[in-house]
Amino acid sequence: MINTEIKGTDLVLEVLGAVTNEFAPYYDLKSILPKKIGNISKIIINLSNVSKYDTYIFLLTKKIKTFAITQKVELEFIGISNDLANYLNYLENIEVSNSQKRENKRGIFYRFIENSGNIFVKLTLDFILLLTLVGDIFRSGTKLFYSPRSIRWADLPEQFTLIGVNALPISLLIVFLIGLITGYQGALQLKEFGADVFIADLISISITRELGPLMVAIIVAGRSGSAFTAEIGTMKVSEEIDALKVMGFNIVDFLVMPRLVAIIVAMPLIVIIADLVGILGGLIASLTTLDITSVSYFNRMQVSLGLNDIASGLIKSVIFGLVIVVIGCFRGLQVSGGAESVGRYTTSSVVTSIFNIILIDALFTLLFPIIGL
Repeated sequence: MINTEIKGTDLVLEVLGAVTNEFAPYYDLKSILPKKIGNISKIIINLSNVSKYDTYIFLLTKKIKTFAITQKVELEFIGISNDLANYLNYLENIEVSNSQKRENKRGIFYRFIENSGNIFVKLTLDFILLLTLVGDIFRSGTKLFYSPRSIRWADLPEQFTLIGVNALPISLLIVFLIGLITGYQGALQLKEFGADVFIADLISISITRELGPLMVAIIVAGRSGSAFTAEIGTMKVSEEIDALKVMGFNIVDFLVMPRLVAIIVAMPLIVIIADLVGILGGLIASLTTLDITSVSYFNRMQVSLGLNDIASGLIKSVIFGLVIVVIGCFRGLQVSGGAESVGRYTTSSVVTSIFNIILIDALFTLLFPIIGL
């Protein structure tokens, strides 16, 4: 309960007993607080006789504070224990935090602009860091000519095996199926016009110029690019990279360059073999669908397929390999925190690599005819 007493210009409210939700009906402030404040200039709350309390005491004091503010009178607490004071301050901070969160809520347009700005800032910072890594890779690449021992060549065979040899079976299978599917789809159209022999043009050029390098790059990005990010990211989380820096190792020379050299060597080799297998898949589709022979298929392919078509695919494969290594290692070096960060950046590495591979392939498709390739 609350005893009220007026001492001069002070209204003293003495809170007695248990101030809990159970006894809330006994604390009716409408009957306790005066409707007209009169000449009262201060409200004093005496909490020295509170025997028990819960969150209701915070609600009670808050109502009295609101009354004091509306009446423009001073409010003072007396007889409050340290535990109770800390309890009220704790609840007050929670209330202020929640009110700030409510104030921070904005409209949809405001949040859209804010999120767009945050995304732009993040992309800009990523681009700057990526350019820095590219510059370091270029500088380390020049060491191949004047200081080749600075590169960790011992990792090259292992990386070549992981990137090239281990990726070969799945790459050949995928490109073979792509050639088979392209052959069947092309045969259905060419058969209507009696242009069966031109299936060799369709298969050979599409596989060597576009489908072969593109599919191999996507497979390698999914296999090796993610492995680069996961491996380097795990080293970053376990502070192995920091230890290497402390020992004086150049991270780009030690981790990035062996992977870069390995993928530059491996990608064209995989693409050449994949082109042959893809053309073989197209041949099987042609022989089973069209009225042509394997001799006529290869004779026509020899006429239609030029060195420019093969060279354009090999050039793309090298560029795609560079993109995979740069993005994979870049995302790995961005990892911070724990295992969750490794998974997030590994996913980002694969998605970013595939997007850039397709984008660069589209640019090359527009550029090569201009330069006559």
